[in-house]
Amino acid sequence: MELKRETKRRTEWSVIVSEKAKSTVNPIRMVVETLKLEPNPEKPLIPLSIGDPTIFGNLKPCEEITNAIIASTQSYKNNGYFAAAGSEEARQAVALYSSVDGAPVEAKDVILTSGCSHALDLCMTVLTNPGSNILVPRPGFSLYETLSALIDVQIRHYELLPHKNWEIDLNDLDSKIDGNTAAIIYNNPSNPCGSVFSRQHIIDFLAVAQKHFVPIIADEIYEDLVFPGNHFYPIASLTSEIPVLSCGGTTKKFLIPGWRMGWILIHDKHSRFGNQVF
Repeated sequence: MELKRETKRRTEWSVIVSEKAKSTVNPIRMVVETLKLEPNPEKPLIPLSIGDPTIFGNLKPCEEITNAIIASTQSYKNNGYFAAAGSEEARQAVALYSSVDGAPVEAKDVILTSGCSHALDLCMTVLTNPGSNILVPRPGFSLYETLSALIDVQIRHYELLPHKNWEIDLNDLDSKIDGNTAAIIYNNPSNPCGSVFSRQHIIDFLAVAQKHFVPIIADEIYEDLVFPGNHFYPIASLTSEIPVLSCGGTTKKFLIPGWRMGWILIHDKHSRFGNQVF
């Protein structure tokens, strides 16, 4: 006769929040929401905590974008399910937009995502296991740490050098890599520093990644926001050896952050990812 184990029944409501949910708090939001401010009642408060170019209404997306959306909805051709990676037509458009000398992109290399943050989330998830570590820049975008907490991955910070226009401290980076390092998150142009790396500095950075055979997750969402006198080099265009997952989107340049349109570009000339990553 099989005996059933008795479990204690609940006698009142007690909904338990998971530990993972508790650990995935955006530090930026946490700081902003806990600020105790008494603004001047005669002047409007200008929030500087979020990079939303649309918030004041003076910067609007171009007519071509809004007209394309209107035409798409009125055609009734795009209301069904598409492949999880996005429609072939949309992926081809991103491939044409993103291809540069040294880093051509085809539709098969594009994964459409719900914004660049989702792209980063996917990249970190597919490359790591619990116990892995990922290297991230300091100062850097706080979301990297939030995402790592969700997947039980250790974050290791590599330092940026303020006296060298926030270049990467390559010696520090080199010292932080070990056999459990799953990826290096590389952010250029930098958020929050605003710096743009020179071609030579990127090449020097790539040499460290190549030395340790570590793939790169490139956060390049600000690629089009570069002041005159600086030049942005897509990191994948400067290496033929290192596999790179480049994250981008329409958010910044096209003034449509609320549309949450992002993508991952898979640069893997030697199939080092195989067919197991995406």
